[in-house]
Amino acid sequence: MAMLVILGILMILLSQMGSSSSGFLLTGIVTTLVGVGLIVLTVVGGRRQRR
Repeated sequence: MAMLVILGILMILLSQMGSSSSGFLLTGIVTTLVGVGLIVLTVVGGRRQRR
């Protein structure tokens, strides 16, 4: 579970680096959404498991 959070943060960082070039703008948006999605899924999944 922790690996998914780390992966999501890495994807967001990579997208921020890529967004400096206009060609990577769309890729940056997609990777940010995927990263945030992974973190949200991990947090929600972790809460469900604790219950």
